[in-house]
Amino acid sequence: MTPLEGIRVVDCSGYIAGAYAGMMLADLGASVVKVEPLEGEAFRELPGFYAWNRGKRSIALNLKSPEGITVVEQLVRDGDVFLENMRAGVADRLGLGYEKLATINPRLVYCSVTAFGSTGPYADRPGFDPLLQAMSGMMALQGFGGPPQYLRIAVTDYYTASLAAQAMLTGLFVRERTGRGQRVETSLLHGSLSLQSGNTVEYAGKPTGFRPSPAYRLYQAGDEQWFFLACGNQPIWVRLCRALGLDDLAHDPRFASWLLRNDNAADLMPLLEARFRTASRAHWLALLAQHDVPAAPVQTLTEFMANDPAVRHHDLVREYDHPERGKLRMVGTPIVLSDTPTKDPGRPPTLGEHTEAILHELGYDDAAIADLRNRGVLR
Repeated sequence: MTPLEGIRVVDCSGYIAGAYAGMMLADLGASVVKVEPLEGEAFRELPGFYAWNRGKRSIALNLKSPEGITVVEQLVRDGDVFLENMRAGVADRLGLGYEKLATINPRLVYCSVTAFGSTGPYADRPGFDPLLQAMSGMMALQGFGGPPQYLRIAVTDYYTASLAAQAMLTGLFVRERTGRGQRVETSLLHGSLSLQSGNTVEYAGKPTGFRPSPAYRLYQAGDEQWFFLACGNQPIWVRLCRALGLDDLAHDPRFASWLLRNDNAADLMPLLEARFRTASRAHWLALLAQHDVPAAPVQTLTEFMANDPAVRHHDLVREYDHPERGKLRMVGTPIVLSDTPTKDPGRPPTLGEHTEAILHELGYDDAAIADLRNRGVLR
């Protein structure tokens, strides 16, 4: 038995923050029906689409037609979760808002993922991950005191998807106690700030501005290969100095704490840079590991997935035979449960792949399905 076996999700979302949230539930064993427009979800053309929609079944519907909305209502009637990430008000205008669907199924957990919340001054604005990176200070922070930098990993999207999955699971848990569903919500705005919780702390006398941390940064070894040194506390600092043969630095009052090392970065950084330049990256990584000093090589994602023994040990790479892409490789389920283990939910769907099967389950016969297709309701 998988953790969410028997839970049925109607997924009317797209992009990353919505679609990946639905996939998290599919990974945990939920039956997820992805409702797509006739032309396909907006991000279907991207390679990442496959990594945000594993294990779902796809039905392609014209949601601007009454018949298409009727199909969704039938899915909701026996469903447990409805997920959407339309701009605020769009679901209501389509006839798929919470108030409407809750009358059909009072036990429904209805999840909305928006850019800036369903209410407030920006509720009607479109929003994407880079916009929230820019607005929330992430790009400025990543610039390390220089020009702002765009994080190519959609961190706001992914974290908001995680919040949405948490909200849906919480809604299901509360329903077990009360018997009632409810509307749950999060947004890229919520995600962008929550992701920076440590940076949002303010108090009188708090250190401000960018200060380089000599013991917590990238270094280049003598063979021009990069690695990251993560010396995060005083005991590790002492072990680092011992490993580098720089024992005198361990007791130097200029470097006796994290803050002091940062304050005196101009003195310390050249010493470490010069030391690391005297040998290869492989040498330093092996030596630092012997002294229990955290460090890691800079490598590509392809190298990491293909060669790292921990990735292989945890079975984090899955391969599928996809009817459109052939051999398809992607990351596996990232959650491990001892008593109710997850199982691979299967490959991502092609557009409308399960339309007929889903409609048959709802009671439509072949003639009715053919009629809907002829009238442009189905792909």
